[in-house]
Amino acid sequence: MYKNEDIFKNMMDLFGNPLFKTGLTEFVSKAQQEGIESAKKFWGLSEYGKTFPFSGDMLEKMTDWYSMMGFVPSINYKQVMDENTKLKEENTLLRNMIKDLQLNLFTEGGEKAQQAWHDIIDKQIKVNTEMTNTFFEAIRQFKTTT
Repeated sequence: MYKNEDIFKNMMDLFGNPLFKTGLTEFVSKAQQEGIESAKKFWGLSEYGKTFPFSGDMLEKMTDWYSMMGFVPSINYKQVMDENTKLKEENTLLRNMIKDLQLNLFTEGGEKAQQAWHDIIDKQIKVNTEMTNTFFEAIRQFKTTT
């Protein structure tokens, strides 16, 4: 059974090995570009995996950590960013459409309110004119009868 000091020493030796560093860099690059599963397959099929057969467990733990931290492959990130851009454009389009619809609604409503106001004023003027004419007609009749 390994002690913590032995594990630490083995890891330091492993990370000190230039070949392992190169393989780890390729592994991380593969994970970022194509995803964790592709990177695991790469490691298992590559010379690095054959040269360092027990490093697979450590890389497995690193990939778990990588996933837990929320890191995603650059392909997925680009897809999400493209979708985000499309959604922003659609939101802008929809906002503009709603703004235009509201403007048209307010314009039509304003025109209808203005027309209704003119109709009311015209009717009021007509009623007042009729009342005035009736009043003057009544006064004329009263003068002619007296």
